[in-house]
Amino acid sequence: MKKRGWGIRLSEISTLIYLLFPILSIFDEKRGFQVVYIGVLLIFSITYLILVLCHHKLNRNSIYIMLIIHYLGIMYFVYSVNPMNSLFFFFSAFALPFMMEVSVKSKEFYTFIATMVSSLVITYYVIPTMVILLFVFYLVILIVTLGNFKAKADRKVREELEEKNKYINVLIAEQERNRIGQDLHDTLGHVFASITLKSELAEKLIDKDVEAAKKEMTSVTELSRDALEKVRSIVEDLKVQTFEEEVKSVETILNNANLKFVFHNKGGAKSLNPAKQSILSMILREAINNIIKHAQATEVVGELQEEQDTLKMTIHDNGVGIDKGKVQKLQSIEERVNYLNGNLEFHSNNGTTLLIEIPRGDIK
Repeated sequence: MKKRGWGIRLSEISTLIYLLFPILSIFDEKRGFQVVYIGVLLIFSITYLILVLCHHKLNRNSIYIMLIIHYLGIMYFVYSVNPMNSLFFFFSAFALPFMMEVSVKSKEFYTFIATMVSSLVITYYVIPTMVILLFVFYLVILIVTLGNFKAKADRKVREELEEKNKYINVLIAEQERNRIGQDLHDTLGHVFASITLKSELAEKLIDKDVEAAKKEMTSVTELSRDALEKVRSIVEDLKVQTFEEEVKSVETILNNANLKFVFHNKGGAKSLNPAKQSILSMILREAINNIIKHAQATEVVGELQEEQDTLKMTIHDNGVGIDKGKVQKLQSIEERVNYLNGNLEFHSNNGTTLLIEIPRGDIK
């Protein structure tokens, strides 16, 4: 179980207010065996305080023992005080998924259900008229509990996605560094080696053959200019990648993230000018980011279809689909499509399909 610091959340401390109900019942003069009641209340209160305030310091077995004592105390209060004292179950609705971090298939949850059933049986024999009301309360508590389990699972998925996105960002940065390093090595390495050799040769020839030395220095100048042009070309490549290069980059990233990616006719964007290719690349990257973050997909398929005046891009994933009430996630994609004077459609059926259609002409 994960350990936490002493920063107890307000929602945990607020559950202590339920102790007021059995404590106030001490002053009920109609009840006999007050010594037994006070003893049970004392044990119950200590156990409850430990569960609320010190659960992060206990192992799972110790917590389960405390939980059993807690549930036995609830059943005693249902029998000796009032069935409504079982509202302590609201604490379990929060504690099981978030504080104790157990699952629906855990022994803690099964014990929780068994205690509610036992409390209903006790109520049937003590105050039969309250069984239906108590059953409704228990049903609400159970729904809240299951909702909290789902919220906990969703939170875990989001945390895993965040970690995955961080890993993907690292891969992107690493890939870009490798590409730049390779470009510099392949493009400039032999140029600087040639400049060094020709400079050394010119230095040796300057006293023997001035004309030959001048030729070598002229060659050095030409090599320097050529190197400058190649550096400028590398810088330009850093600013703008072709759409085909972007597809290759995305493919590498998704494969490293264990997501299958296929893109058909990735060279179909060559007919677009560089500005349009750059924006189309941004649209592709944004769509892929949305899939990674939200779709829970294992496979992504893309395609470019060339028509006489338009270019159509389709991106489909086999994920959970997209809720039409949350289409704001596509807002940035739609803005870029609108900038290209294009059209965006999406369908959610066995995953999500994006259909982007843009004209081939220049951006207005």
